Amino acid sequence: QQYKLFCAYNSLSTFENDLDELLEQCHPSIIDIYLIPNIDFSKPDYIDVIQQVCGDKIDAIIHLAALSSPGFCENNASVAWKVNCPIDLLTLNAPIIYMSTDQVYEGTKQFYEEDNDETVPVNVYGRTKLAFERVLLRVDTSESSGPLLTEKESGGGSTMMPDIKSVTTPAAAPKSVILRSSLILGPPTPLKNGCNKGAFPSFLQFIESRLQSSTPTDYFVNEFRSVVHIENVIMALKHFLRHALSDDASPVVKTRVFNLGGSTRASRYDIALEVANHHLKYDSSSANAVNRPERTTGSGVVPSPPDISMNVGKITNELGVPKMDGLKEIVA
Repeated sequence: QQYKLFCAYNSLSTFENDLDELLEQCHPSIIDIYLIPNIDFSKPDYIDVIQQVCGDKIDAIIHLAALSSPGFCENNASVAWKVNCPIDLLTLNAPIIYMSTDQVYEGTKQFYEEDNDETVPVNVYGRTKLAFERVLLRVDTSESSGPLLTEKESGGGSTMMPDIKSVTTPAAAPKSVILRSSLILGPPTPLKNGCNKGAFPSFLQFIESRLQSSTPTDYFVNEFRSVVHIENVIMALKHFLRHALSDDASPVVKTRVFNLGGSTRASRYDIALEVANHHLKYDSSSANAVNRPERTTGSGVVPSPPDISMNVGKITNELGVPKMDGLKEIVA
């Protein structure tokens, strides 16, 4: 089987600069890559733009797009709701592999389980991501009514949140899946021009730079996540993409949910110490252990869940691996 890969994105010049190299690194079944730039989920015509390039037949969608800065989302809630809850994607009638977030959890316990623990996001970013989960989890659209999130989940209600009654799109296609991703760590993008949004390709490279220059840097010790290796993320995306493209005669109808994290519960300070320990030439004394302020309201304050570490047993079993990589394997 041969496929064409369509990369829809808002603005990232490195896609164009690295297109030939990207195609060389793709699986042999990918025979061509097409770019669809300037896609903006906050604009009503984005589906038309995508269909003009892709046509009517789309086999699967890997949905990685998001406004992922909690601070930006808190201050730009209207745009965040439109971008992070792109309901019209379901009109493409293809399985959606959706990269959600661990920030759908409240953060008041350790090792959240996707099938047993409630979701109570504490910020706008988490609420918008959870809302799109609910869109994908609808089974019978004819019986859908009420808000996408409960009053508790929405932090008291949001006038910007879509009402299920106003959602006229079909239910999610079979084999759709929700991946609640933790903080993704790993090496820089293996392309000439990279893919970084700031001065550093990833958080690990930021830490390494600060340690290398012995620049005093504060790292929170009272926030914990199940940081995940980029290699495990790629493994999961490939696994669910293969499933979406398979000819399974009895596909899973209901959208499934998985925690996508690593095997280590770690704070940012833990990560900095592990980087220093791995690079023995770095002195960890420049890494300062500090508590994130507990203030949750006031000017400039973005609520943040203190402990959203996750139980990753379900994804481990699904992928058929002994364990998800821990912090040591990620930094190595």
